[in-house]
Parts: sequence; C-alpha cells; structure tokens
Amino acid sequence: MRGKSRTTGREGRRIVRFEPNLQRIERDILALAHLTSSKEVGYTRLSFTEEDRKARDYVARLMKDEARLSVRIDPVGNLIGRRQGRREGPSLLLGSHLDTVRGGGRFDGVSGVVAAIEVVRRFTEKGVENVHPIEIVAFLAEEPSSFGLSTIGSRGMAGKLTPERIESLRDETGRTLGEAIREAGGDPSRLDEARRSSADVLSYLELHIEQGPCLDSQQIPIGVVTGIAGIVRGKTEVIGRSDHSGTTPMDARKDALAAGAEAVLSLERVCRKWAGVVGTVGSIDLFPNATNVVPGRMTLYWEVRSLREDLLALAVSSYEKELRRIREERGVEILFESAMSSDPIAFDAALVERIAGVCERLGIPHIQLASGAGHDASHVATIAPTAMIFIPSKDGRSHCPEEWTDIEHIGLGTEVLACTTMELDRDG
Repeated sequence: MRGKSRTTGREGRRIVRFEPNLQRIERDILALAHLTSSKEVGYTRLSFTEEDRKARDYVARLMKDEARLSVRIDPVGNLIGRRQGRREGPSLLLGSHLDTVRGGGRFDGVSGVVAAIEVVRRFTEKGVENVHPIEIVAFLAEEPSSFGLSTIGSRGMAGKLTPERIESLRDETGRTLGEAIREAGGDPSRLDEARRSSADVLSYLELHIEQGPCLDSQQIPIGVVTGIAGIVRGKTEVIGRSDHSGTTPMDARKDALAAGAEAVLSLERVCRKWAGVVGTVGSIDLFPNATNVVPGRMTLYWEVRSLREDLLALAVSSYEKELRRIREERGVEILFESAMSSDPIAFDAALVERIAGVCERLGIPHIQLASGAGHDASHVATIAPTAMIFIPSKDGRSHCPEEWTDIEHIGLGTEVLACTTMELDRDG
C-alpha cells in the first residue's frame, strides 16, 4: 500500500497515520439515526423494513459517491462495496450491520459500517493504492429478526444457510425469509454464490461499540477483542401444585413460584463463582398467575455465556445440581433442558496481536477483552482470520435510546482500523 508515512511508536516501525474526518463520521451517524421508525420508541430500524431499506440506500450512496466503490448486493442480501487492488486475490473485508433492536440506539453496528467507509474515503482522498481488494460489507439482519433468526447475512456468507431453511421461515404476515431477502435485493436461488472462504477473504475486521462497561469504566479508548463468548440456553420448568392461597398452610404448599425464585438466584450465585461467566434468567411464564392461587407451574428461560467452553459446562452442571437440591427441599418437580446455542469463538491470535501492536505504535491505550455479545464476526471467523476492535459505550449502555459513544472514540477506532488494514495489505 502506497502512501505517506511517518515513524511513530516505541519500536520505530513506520506506520501511516490517517486522521479520520470526524465531522463526516458524525454526519453519517446522525443521518442514519434519522432513518428510524417514527412509530417506535428510541431508535428503531428493524431488518426488512422501510427504514432498513432507506438506511441501506444511504450507505450504498456513500460507498459509491464518496468512497468510489463498486456496489452490489450479494444473493443473501448483504450490501457490499469493493475497491479493487493492484492485483487480484483475496479481499480485506471490513464492516458491520445497520439494523437495530426495537427501541435501540444510534451506534450499535452503524459505527462499524461508517468507520469502514471512512477508512476507504481517506484512502481515496490521500491517493493510497491498496495491493489487495478491500470490501466493505453491511451485513443483513444481524439483530434478531421477525423470522426468528439473527445474523442472517453473515450466516449466508459462511455457508450456514440452506434454501430449504430460508423458504421455511415465515414472519407474522406469512412472508417467507426468501421473499424478504428478494425484497432486499438478494437472490436466494443463488445462495451458494454468497458463500465466501479463505480463498477470497484474506481477513475480516469489525469495529463495534463494546456494549458493556469495561472500557468506559477504565477510561480506555480501544478494546482488542480476543473472541466471542459461547452461549448455552435452556428451560427450567418447576411444577408444584395450585392451591387456594387463603386456605393452604405455608408448610403444606408446593409453591412453584417460590421454588422458581430460588432457581433464579441459584443461577446468579453459580455464575458469580467464575470470572468470565455470566448467567441470566431473561423470561418467565407463571401459571395460573392469579393473586389468590398458589402458583402451580413456573417456567424459566435462561442462558449462560463464557468464552471458555469448560467453564460453560461447569456452570451449567453446577446449576443443574442446585436444581436437584431445590427439588428435594421443596418437594416440587423440576424439568431441565439445555443446549449449546452458539460455540465460543476465539479470534485469530496473530490478528489480535497485530491490532494490539498498531495501538502500541499509535500510542493509543488499549486492553484485550472478550465479547459477551454475539456478532457477525462469529460466523465470518469460521471462514477467514477475524478480529474486532471495540470502542467505549458510555456507562456500558446499549440496545437502548441512551446508547452513546463519543465521536472522538469512533475516530480513534477508525484510525486503528485503517492502520491495521494497511499493515495487512502490505504484509498479506
């Protein structure tokens, strides 16, 4: 990659500094924030909606008009802009997603897409010539969709979707996922053509807000992500006996809610035993859910996350042991189900170290950390070397209207992204 450089950092290695245009980044994030639903709270841009279409159109114009990219939509619906390199070969892939959760924020996903575009805009403005092709991708439907599936675009890119599954999934209107992808510009009949591999992807880098408190609480601007936590999800059904709440003595009750409450606290207690493990009971069903009836059945829907598969297994088995104790002490029946929802993903160690080295040479404070949230990068990591760059989320807030990341932090992350991309292009 050709461009002006200056020596920086402790090792004296030459590194090209590209200061991003912060006003332009802010302009784009604010513009995309306005492309949200006026009927929903917060900033809502669900996948496969009119708001999502408008956001994709806006980003496509940025790719074409400002970054000078050739733009296409792949068969699974990913929006991709390509900058040709001096020679043919595998591409350097950058990107994230544009869709939000209902009542979400302005920075999740969007920051990564805008940062990737800014990298190429600055390359264009400075006359930088890249050796390898560079592709920017706005993945389709990273967040949970109305079809009961998330990370649809990256799953398709990794070859994890089949035509049969795409045509079998329907939303509340009866529309199939295949129809929705076609409306987004994709073509599920050519699904195999969306699949990528290490033969045509040299590496994937994704800038993303942390969505947690670590960076903000430590006042550190950059997180170098080592991997994405695996998730075990399950269901615990507590079966007691429904009785009249006024006539049944306390010592004669088989209260499913009381036993279920203890099960909730048991999962919390178990997951606090090990660093790097988190557990949540996020939803419950209660029957008959009446003030004057002792609850007869309670169902808990839970998950446990960790980057380490051994700790995942240990936490789940410890929780199951706690449930056996509750069952014996309270005389209720407890049914337990669990399954691995997603495997832990360790990012490419050499790529992680390269990003850390770029931070060192730029003089930017950083730490290494794992992601507890899922990302498109987890699927791309199965086909090519992958890593992520985190920037701080104020007070750790995300998936809410209060989600905030300083533009200056997005700028620093963009510079790390740009310099890492240049090094990969040079050494790739």
